[in-house]
Amino acid sequence: MKMAKTGKKIKLLILFGGQSTEHEISCLSAYSVLKNVDRRVFDVRVVGVTKNGDWQPVTDVPLEEIKDGRWVSHVECGSGMAPALECVAWCDAVFPVMHGIMAEDGTIQGFFALNRKPCAGPGVLASAVCMDKVYTKIVLEHAGIPQAKAVIVTRPEVENNFDAVAAEVSEKLGYPCFVKPSNSGSSVGAFKVNEPAELEKCLRAAAEYDRKVLVEEYIDAKEVECAVLGNENPVASTPGEIVSESEFYDYDDKYINGTSSTRIPAAIPEEDRETVRKLAVKAFKALDCAGMARVDFFREKKTGRILLNEVNTIPGFTDISMYGKMLAYDGIPFKELITKLVSLAIEDFENNKRHLSR
Repeated sequence: MKMAKTGKKIKLLILFGGQSTEHEISCLSAYSVLKNVDRRVFDVRVVGVTKNGDWQPVTDVPLEEIKDGRWVSHVECGSGMAPALECVAWCDAVFPVMHGIMAEDGTIQGFFALNRKPCAGPGVLASAVCMDKVYTKIVLEHAGIPQAKAVIVTRPEVENNFDAVAAEVSEKLGYPCFVKPSNSGSSVGAFKVNEPAELEKCLRAAAEYDRKVLVEEYIDAKEVECAVLGNENPVASTPGEIVSESEFYDYDDKYINGTSSTRIPAAIPEEDRETVRKLAVKAFKALDCAGMARVDFFREKKTGRILLNEVNTIPGFTDISMYGKMLAYDGIPFKELITKLVSLAIEDFENNKRHLSR
């Protein structure tokens, strides 16, 4: 299957919502994608996933009601997946606009792989590894990519052996430090721990979101982001930066308070911007990504060190999201970007076909 130039439209399924803590962000992203998708190229159908896990076709619903979550009142929840599976069988390709666990972590990618449908973004392995911050660190360390120091903690260790955890954090990292769930996004469950007395409370709160928790050293840094686009020969965008008024760039600052702003290019030396680009592509390849990823970095204020923070395989597509903004700055408008991502998904699907018989 290839992107046809015969005038025949590609049947595109756009999937959004989901059961993760980023459900509302997915709705915002879906609104932007549906507003910008090129209807001359694509015949579009939409399936929404409710917070309870119901998959339902979403038809004849105003875009504003997808944006604010009212779309749920238009679907017949609890009616089974049959109508949604009809959309899956119908489509030529899938654009999942879903963030977080049960979506961005390889589960959705595996579902569409089983159904032999090209799916925008990285595949099962890369999605699962990138969603898990602990395993991302392991892969990137092997690839020689600089990162913040960290201590890995499990929920049982927090509950049964906290004193040993606290001693390791003090010895290896010191304070302040950051606590975050290994599998989460949009800074959900992330905390800055300023002193030892705060550690247990923050660890327990983070552990509500995942069995594994990452404790990282505090880096006094500027946050820099870079968009990567492509398959075998990915390219990195001009890096941008987040200017946040919060102590760190958390969920409220990203999506609720509206107090953050963006700057493209990032206000760092050109040689550092080039370092960010090179490391973004290196990480993308090391993690076996495809299609898209947003790679986030720290540039330490005191030393100028560039450290990789995390890799997002389905970055936000909201009006304020950096992935689309950085590529638009480089001359790829949003409408064109959506088309390109579907084309890359089809290309990657074809490249990964395997013989299944003996």
